[in-house]
Amino acid sequence: MLKTLEMQDLSCGACSATIRKALDIAGFESVRVEIRKKPHTVTAEVKDDEHLELMKLVLRGHGYPLIDDEVVAPDMSKINFS
Repeated sequence: MLKTLEMQDLSCGACSATIRKALDIAGFESVRVEIRKKPHTVTAEVKDDEHLELMKLVLRGHGYPLIDDEVVAPDMSKINFS
């Protein structure tokens, strides 16, 4: 079955290409990435719930959070800018 996940902002075609390649390497088929309209989405053929969790893991592992993921800003107070 095709499963579509809503993503946080994907900024360009390079994001789309990276996602398609990562999911392809992980064995996903029918991968589509929509960046022209919001919410941005990633769609792929998913076999079961475990496969869906793998899809989410691949996306997050490549730095692409899902729309419902909490994104924590880095603590800039610990960075030495001198």
